[in-house]
Amino acid sequence: MHTGDVPGVLHTLHDRLARLRTLRHSDVRRFSAQVRSVLVVASSSRGGSSMVTEILRASRALVHLQAEINPFLRLAGLGFADSGTGSDRLDASHATALTSAARELLDEELARDAGTAADLPDPEQFSLDVAWRLAVQWPELPLSPLAVADRVRHLLLRDTPSWDPAVVTMTVLRELHRQGVPVSPWYYDLPRELLRREGFGSPSPCAPGRLLVEEPPFVLARPWRRASPADLRDKTLVIKTPSNAYRLDFLRAFFPNARLRVLHLTRNPAAAVNGLYDGWLHNGFHAHRMTAPLAIADYVEQCPDNRWWWKFDLPPGWQHYTGAPLPRVCAFQWRSSHQAVLDDLDRTRTDSLTLHFEDLISGPDRRVTSFERLCDWLGIPLDGEFRHAVHHGIAPVVATARPRAGRWQDRADLIGRSLDTATLQVADRLGYADTGDWI
Repeated sequence: MHTGDVPGVLHTLHDRLARLRTLRHSDVRRFSAQVRSVLVVASSSRGGSSMVTEILRASRALVHLQAEINPFLRLAGLGFADSGTGSDRLDASHATALTSAARELLDEELARDAGTAADLPDPEQFSLDVAWRLAVQWPELPLSPLAVADRVRHLLLRDTPSWDPAVVTMTVLRELHRQGVPVSPWYYDLPRELLRREGFGSPSPCAPGRLLVEEPPFVLARPWRRASPADLRDKTLVIKTPSNAYRLDFLRAFFPNARLRVLHLTRNPAAAVNGLYDGWLHNGFHAHRMTAPLAIADYVEQCPDNRWWWKFDLPPGWQHYTGAPLPRVCAFQWRSSHQAVLDDLDRTRTDSLTLHFEDLISGPDRRVTSFERLCDWLGIPLDGEFRHAVHHGIAPVVATARPRAGRWQDRADLIGRSLDTATLQVADRLGYADTGDWI
C-alpha cells in the first residue's frame, strides 16, 4: 500500500485533472442544468446493476457515464467523510450548498464523461481520457497525465491491434510496469487467467492506496463519444451507483431541470448477501477508509490488512455493525439500500419501475420481456445491437466468481442466520416472500 499525506495527494490530483480539463473537449456548459431526463438504477450492491447498465449502454437512445458517479462526488467534496453525513447519504441541501467552484468542477468533469460508446475513438481525446482515468485510479503515484497521454497515444497508434478495452488497458499497464510504475492489473475488471498468463503473479489483498477516488475493480477505458447539448436535451442520462439509494433527493436537486425516474432493480436477499460476502473477501471493492479499524468477524481474520476498509456502500447506521459477523453486515447493506429506495418512493411518488434480477438471468425470453417493459416505460426502441445484447446477454461484469443459479445455497446455513426479521420484511415488500423462488 502506498502511504503519504492524503490532503496533499488530493491537492496534487486536482492540479493534474485541471490541466487535463483544458485539453479534454466537451461542447456542454453547465452540465447539470442542461440534463432534461435522468434514470437512476437503484439497487443494492451485488444486485445486478452493473450487468443491467452495461446492457443499456448498447442503446444509442440513452446517455451514460462511463462508470459510476462516486469518483466525481468525491472530487467535489461530497464523499464520505467530507459530506458531513457520516455515511453515503446526501440530500437536497448538499446540492444547494455547493460552492460555485465545486459545482463547476462537478459539471465540467461530468460533461467530459457523459456520452455513448463509440466504434472508433478520436486517438487524441481517447488518450487524454485514459490518462484521466489512470490519474484517478492511482492518485498517489507520481504520474504526469500529459506524459501518460503522449505515451498512450504512441502505444495505441503503434502497437495496439484493436480498441478493445481489455487490450488497451493491458497494453498501457504493461508499458507502465516496464517503466517501474507499480500499477497492478489485478485491481481491474480483467480475466484472472489472462493476468496469470501475463506473469503478474497473484492479487494483493490490500487496497491499492490510502486514498481511493475510484473504487476497485477499476474501470477499463473504452472508445467513447461525448454527449452533446442536444443529447442532454433529448435523451435520458442513466446513473448507476448502489450508494445512490441514499442520494435520490440530492440527485433531484442537482439536476433541477430534469425529470427523474427510478428503475428499482431487486434481487433476493440470499443471492445478494452471498455476492456481498464474496466481495468483502475479494481483493477489490474497497470503498471507505475508516478512522478506526473494523472488527467484522470473518472479514478481519481473513483479510487483516483490510481492517481499515469498509467495502461497498456505507448506509446510515453502519456504526452498529463494525463488530458484527460479516453475513449480518451484508444483510444490513442489502436491507438498508432497498428500504431507502422504498421510503423515498413512498414519500415522493416518483415515477418508478421495478425489475427482478432473477427475470434477467432466467433465459432470453424472460430477459427480453423485462427489457421490453423497461423500454416501453422509457419510450426508447429495443432494436439493433441493443436487442442483440438483451437477447444474448453479456459477459459477466465485475464478477467475483463464475455466475451460477442458486450459488448462495453453498452457504445456505450461514446466510440464513443473517436474514433477520427486518430483512425478511423488506424481502416480503419486494416480492420475495417465498424462499422457494430464490435463485
